[in-house]
Amino acid sequence: MSIGAMIKQLRLSKKLTQEELASQLGITSKAVSQWECGRTSPDISQIPALCSFFQISADELLNIDLQKFKEEKQSIIRRTLELLRVGRLKECWQLLQEGIAKYPNDYSIMTWISVCGGRLCRLPDITNKEKDSISRRCAEYCKRILDECTADFARHAAIGYLCSYYAENGDMNKAEELARKMPPLAVGQEFLLYRIYKGSKKTEAAQILKTVLLTLMVRNLDLNYRQESGELLYSEDELHALNEKKIALTELLLENGDYGFFCGGLSCFYERSARRYASEGEAEKALSYLEKAADLAADFVKNMQKDTFTHTSLFLKGMTALSETVALGSEDNQAKQILQSMESKEYDIIRDFAGFQNLIKELEPYIDIKV
Repeated sequence: MSIGAMIKQLRLSKKLTQEELASQLGITSKAVSQWECGRTSPDISQIPALCSFFQISADELLNIDLQKFKEEKQSIIRRTLELLRVGRLKECWQLLQEGIAKYPNDYSIMTWISVCGGRLCRLPDITNKEKDSISRRCAEYCKRILDECTADFARHAAIGYLCSYYAENGDMNKAEELARKMPPLAVGQEFLLYRIYKGSKKTEAAQILKTVLLTLMVRNLDLNYRQESGELLYSEDELHALNEKKIALTELLLENGDYGFFCGGLSCFYERSARRYASEGEAEKALSYLEKAADLAADFVKNMQKDTFTHTSLFLKGMTALSETVALGSEDNQAKQILQSMESKEYDIIRDFAGFQNLIKELEPYIDIKV
């Protein structure tokens, strides 16, 4: 409804003529008529008088549905999280651009733009020109958040993005200055909740904390970075050894096959080692590792269908994990990803093996299952 139609509706509800309303507002009846016909609109200076006379808010007069706007923004964020979870970054970026165009001052949308943009820039098919445009846009929103927003989550996400942005652009002083404004890991949410809770809530917090720590450990165990000399810290042989340690650590802490949603990551570790052994001509070992990767991939798909998984290992005894909290990174489920990796030329050495062909047959029933 236009503002003119709203004024007409309010006028009639009070059983006033255009002349009577004009007299109350100190304007001409022609002005009221022009508003109601939609030829003109009230000047912004007249809005307070209209609101006062009709005893309504400016939002009501202008027919602004704040609840609808709130629901629309929440819908954008929900869809954003869904797209990020399965790695549909370009679609997510487009959604957020449309959102910020409609709500240009919404800090939550700005925050998720920086999250999505940071991941989008790491895609192999993003050109340097596109990366530069995306990163600069994200940086502008993050600077606005730090200048204007007081919400902790938005500010922390903005600092995280800008640290990387400044470092990549050679401004290490700014990057380090911002990084040091963040609290250390030991006073993060998971540590603090464990510290303050008692009884069963403390147990639950401890399990979440241990899950986070294990995830961080296995995910970052083989981080490789360049030294001042230009050489990478780890050689290919050392990276392979670290990948084996990832497998050993996960199996040590989650004994008796109690992997739950860790099956997905563990499946990737096994496949990575299988490919390495295949490239070295160790056919039997490669097939053995690949069989383990395939079994874990199938287990991951099956576990995700259950929505929850309750651990029995000593490390996470009694913990119930939720499938909806698992970041997938791709719409292709783990079984399909393993099948795709099996197309690599390194596996030519075992491609004709009966065991290799059996793995294909075992995985095919799972590839179209949505997780």
